[in-house]
Amino acid sequence: MADQAILLVDDEAQILNSLRRVLRKEPYKVFTAESGAEGLEILQENAIQVIVSDQRMPNMTGAEFLLEAKEICPDTVRIMLSGYAEPEAILASINQGEVFRFLAKPWVDEDLKVTIRQSLRHYDIVQENRDLTAQSERHVKELEKLNGLLQCSVEERTRSLQFSQEVFENLPLSVMGISQEEEIVLTNETARNEFESLRSLIPGTDMADILPDEAVVAIRECITATECENFDFNWDSKAYCARPQKLGADGEPRGLVLLVEEKV
Repeated sequence: MADQAILLVDDEAQILNSLRRVLRKEPYKVFTAESGAEGLEILQENAIQVIVSDQRMPNMTGAEFLLEAKEICPDTVRIMLSGYAEPEAILASINQGEVFRFLAKPWVDEDLKVTIRQSLRHYDIVQENRDLTAQSERHVKELEKLNGLLQCSVEERTRSLQFSQEVFENLPLSVMGISQEEEIVLTNETARNEFESLRSLIPGTDMADILPDEAVVAIRECITATECENFDFNWDSKAYCARPQKLGADGEPRGLVLLVEEKV
């Protein structure tokens, strides 16, 4: 790819020329440096994905150069070349993370090209992982924000429901909720204070077990009718007027709410 750049570092010009010749048909932009210091300058000014550096160089060894290169470009993949047996220096560089691969001089051209391809793939994987990590962190922050908004919404909804419940309980009229299955599912405090049989009511109790017969008949007619009409009934020797209101959309009846007040 056009944006893939390789830096070759060796104090011998003929070695650099040989390396460039090996890579002349590869799709890379190739930079060369004849010293570690020159290589560091190139790294400061260019985006480099892979470095191939000789170990034995005057003033600054390959290991020293790669260590400083790591500070400048942590993600750049670093390959060391050496024609000498220096196991301690090489092992130290590998353990410290300066070196991704080690190749001996004289190198095999195909091995060098394969190693560079693997290094570029490694570089791409690191970048992809970093992008995925950043994306995951953004998603986490977005979820935290959404959770915060949801928490606020839940708290606000809870306060609203608590307020609605308080209003319902303190209405000056007795209120009963009757389901489509003819069960008393809800009563307010006024109704429970007015009618003793409602005080120990278990929600879901059949209305016929609690309400007077004439009220049950009127409610059944209302449940099956298209529209409800007010009706009177007697309960515990008192006369009451009931105002029913059907619940649920057309075709999906859910029962009715019953407002009851004593007739004067």
